[in-house]
Amino acid sequence: MLFSVRDLHVSYGNIKAVHGVSFDVEEGEIVTLIGANGAGKSTILNTIAGLQHPTQGEIVYRGDNLARLSAHEIIKRGVVLVPEGRRIFGNLTVYENLRLAGFQLSRAELEQRIKRVYSYFPRLEERRHQLGDTLSGGEQQMLAVGRALVTGGDLMLLDEPSMGLAPILVQQIFEILAEINRQGKTILLVEQNAHMALKLAHRGYVLETGHIVLSGPSQELVESPEVQRAYLGG
Repeated sequence: MLFSVRDLHVSYGNIKAVHGVSFDVEEGEIVTLIGANGAGKSTILNTIAGLQHPTQGEIVYRGDNLARLSAHEIIKRGVVLVPEGRRIFGNLTVYENLRLAGFQLSRAELEQRIKRVYSYFPRLEERRHQLGDTLSGGEQQMLAVGRALVTGGDLMLLDEPSMGLAPILVQQIFEILAEINRQGKTILLVEQNAHMALKLAHRGYVLETGHIVLSGPSQELVESPEVQRAYLGG
């Protein structure tokens, strides 16, 4: 097993946001967490990435418990977050954003990884000298994913990659994520667009108010009356 969350509890002060969540991600999978706003999806990703510490539970990656490690240490272990809202450096160019993500690499390795990012996202190569805050929303999302690819690691955490994007750009981003997965990257995806998330993912977990209430292969969840009624407009 590449990655497991076991009995995870997360609180913000007296407010309990996540209650005893457990799930697994096998190497090479795309697994999605779906649910309404406030269900705890982003809190789980931020906790895995070390931006929030759990009050209880284990976050196990390749046999090591990450639950008390810093965000920097977690990145070094190979777990990288693409945060909600992109959070690129708007005053740096595309190339500078990518180069900064790989500051710890040799020059040759850094350039090789940036070249690979450009192969996924040719638009970024076209815009490589353009400042981040002048990019479109879709281009900024491409850059956020590209930055994570430069950082490296085997597990990519994606938080709401479709947020604010036109449907045609959402389709494009998700097609590229599928290709990145085919090339060997394991992905844990949090996504408000349940239809797109389940279409992309191998398996899914449904969260409600900090609890997992359903789980299974994506096709089973798509066919579930509860999921259709709550998330797919059925």
